[in-house]
Amino acid sequence: MAISGIFSKLFSNVKTIQKTIQFSKSGNFIQLKPKLYKESVRFEKNMVLAGDKHEETIIEGLLIIPKNVTVALHDLTISPTTQMYVEGDVVLQNCRFIGGRSDVLITVDNGKLNASNCEFEKAKDMGVSLINNSKAIFEQCTFKKNGKAHIFSESSQVCIEKSELFEAKHGFLLKNQSLLQSRNVHLHHQTSTQVVVDHSKYYDHESVIENGNGMGVHIIQKSEASLQATTIRENTEAQISGVASYLIVRNCNIENGKDVGISIQGQCEGQISNSNIINHKNSSVEVLKQSRLNIVKSSIGDGESHGVKISQESIVNLYEVDIQNHRASQVWLIEKAICSMKKCVIKKGYHVGLCVEHSSSCTIVESDITQNQNSAITVFKSEFTIFRSLVSHNVGNGILAMSNSTVDVDTCRFYNNEMPHIACKSDVKLFIVQCELFNGKSLFIVNDCEITAIDSQFYDSHNVQIEVCDKSTARFENCQVYNGHSYGMKILRNSSCYLIDCQLFRNELSQLVVNDSSLIIKNSEIFDGKRHALYVQNHSEVFIQDCFISKHVQHQIWVDYESTLDIKGVQLTEGALSDLYAQNRSNVYVSDSIIRNNKSRYNVQAVNFSNIEITNTVIENKCGDVYYSENNSFIKQLDC
Repeated sequence: MAISGIFSKLFSNVKTIQKTIQFSKSGNFIQLKPKLYKESVRFEKNMVLAGDKHEETIIEGLLIIPKNVTVALHDLTISPTTQMYVEGDVVLQNCRFIGGRSDVLITVDNGKLNASNCEFEKAKDMGVSLINNSKAIFEQCTFKKNGKAHIFSESSQVCIEKSELFEAKHGFLLKNQSLLQSRNVHLHHQTSTQVVVDHSKYYDHESVIENGNGMGVHIIQKSEASLQATTIRENTEAQISGVASYLIVRNCNIENGKDVGISIQGQCEGQISNSNIINHKNSSVEVLKQSRLNIVKSSIGDGESHGVKISQESIVNLYEVDIQNHRASQVWLIEKAICSMKKCVIKKGYHVGLCVEHSSSCTIVESDITQNQNSAITVFKSEFTIFRSLVSHNVGNGILAMSNSTVDVDTCRFYNNEMPHIACKSDVKLFIVQCELFNGKSLFIVNDCEITAIDSQFYDSHNVQIEVCDKSTARFENCQVYNGHSYGMKILRNSSCYLIDCQLFRNELSQLVVNDSSLIIKNSEIFDGKRHALYVQNHSEVFIQDCFISKHVQHQIWVDYESTLDIKGVQLTEGALSDLYAQNRSNVYVSDSIIRNNKSRYNVQAVNFSNIEITNTVIENKCGDVYYSENNSFIKQLDC
């Protein structure tokens, strides 16, 4: 390459950079003396223009690089009066661009820019503007105090690496099918959104976006953003916001935000994996307005509001996600939202673990919901399914379902919840299959609810194990209720219950209480009770068929206050007191049964206007008479 130096003799004849360029050949290297050059320069040929490496060389003016021209600028300070305009190719090395009077430092219009170790600062509007399919590469550059944006790209491509951008309105402003790829970039202290992606693509790797006075990354209008190992923190608005776009977040840290961690809405789609989203003043993640989000192997925690908020017909899938330590509901579904979770943990929340409301639907598989300061799960006018999961050590209920909800519980374990493991209120349908509920009140069913429990166990409660009341209905098949420290089951206030192939045993108080309700028991066993097997009272109706009732400390079956009991094919044995006791205008009908008692004088007693009719039944007592009646009561053995 030829070298043309501007020395004193030459410069006294030529005087300007422009004339030196005119007299130079294409490809020449022009070395400038360190001084201030106030002139505009148009490059008509390929060349290298270099300043002094030790002292500052300043060009103040308009620089133009037209099409089909390649220019390299080295070691220069350029203060454009309007801007540097590039339609060709420009290579910048160790240059400094200082604005002040110019709106834009560099405009690249269908050209190419390659900058390394450069500084771009103090433009009124934009540091670098790329338009009309331009291409730019930045490496180890610094952008500071440019007005609207450090880098503006419209229909262009940008690659930036190991650079720093701060104190502008926006760091990157991408529009109209632009593409920006960044790696190990530091964006901080912008006055508004740090990265705006509008109908464009943004791919980042290992960058830091922090301390912005607005959003961290905002993608809109069918844009695409992919963040890999990116750290986004301490921005005043949403750290990542997506609207009608596609977002990928992998191996990222989204932390310490003053608003939302990640927000997507308006039919946006997203994928989050192996990331940490922690410590936000608003929701850690929110998915709104018919959006879709998958979260895999990530941690969401320590937020001042919700962990994951899903609303307005949005859908979220979570797999191996740890959600903990949020002040509001850790997961909140509302307004026809849908959520599925597998192998997730929801724990240590200061409020509800999972809240499903207003026609939403949630399915949980192989997950743990524990140690929340309110109920683990609340369901309101919605559908909820939980399978092979653990619900324990919550201050409130395990599941609280209300108002026209449907709840399916399959192969789950509930224990050590301070309120009933499952509580249903007002037109709730509950299905329980192959579950264990222990160390806490198991079920509380109230106000027109329906429950079906199959192949399940309820045990070790410190309160009533199962309570069904206020016009509710229950069906238990092949279930066990045992080792309770209070009543086994209570059916109250115009409710009904059906037990088939069940066992109730070793409950401290009456194993079954029926008050102003109805009960059917078939093919079941009730034994080893500290009080009654059944306590039937207050206009109740009970039918027992093909059952075994044995070994109770008090009257095995007590029927009181205008109640009716019908027994068929039942074996009543080894009671400490009477096997049947009816009082206060109650009626008992016994047929095809066996009643044996070797400990009490009377097997069957009727008092105070009560009637007992016995047909085809064997009644045996080694201690004395089998019948006792008083006060206008009758016991009739119609056929021996």
